[in-house]
Amino acid sequence: MHLALRIVVALALLSPIARADDRFESLKHSAERLESLPGFLERFVGGCKDGYERRTCEKNVQAARKAYEGKTLVAVVGDGAAELVRAESRGDRYRIFLTPFIDGGGYALTHGSPAGQDAAGRPRIGFVVLQGELPAGVGDMEFRSAFRTGNVEMEVVFRPEGTWKMKRKDASGYYEGVRARFLGVRLVDPRSGAEIASRLL
Repeated sequence: MHLALRIVVALALLSPIARADDRFESLKHSAERLESLPGFLERFVGGCKDGYERRTCEKNVQAARKAYEGKTLVAVVGDGAAELVRAESRGDRYRIFLTPFIDGGGYALTHGSPAGQDAAGRPRIGFVVLQGELPAGVGDMEFRSAFRTGNVEMEVVFRPEGTWKMKRKDASGYYEGVRARFLGVRLVDPRSGAEIASRLL
């Protein structure tokens, strides 16, 4: 099952925000780093379908959820991060629309739960908007170059709060994922390590 950006229809949640800078770094260092986001999602959601191993699988899932209860986690999203964002700028201001629906190889990490489905059956979830002033000396073309070339990496700090499941419309199976509260997001140019934008939620 592929939960790429193309299945997501997003609704904008527009609220003013400044660059998080040192506050994001502090939040990140207080969190537990995940080595594998797909591995975490699989353990937390738990696709216990094998009848012979179902009871053991369900016990493992409950143990994993208990182990992560109340924890603040941080994950790095490399491949596909650029597909989750759309950037625009005007004058010395920018806005970046982030779809908080991260594909984890069959399960998704989302900021809250999808708000139903559109007419085509695709999950809907609200945008997280990052906005602020362009760095001094950075023009519109330079700012957008990372997004055009796909050179964007994302760091997300979050707290897992549960799971969600949504039946696919006109198809077999379900969309599934971890419902989380995103505490902070940061976009980075992986070539230089420079921050593009960040936000605390």
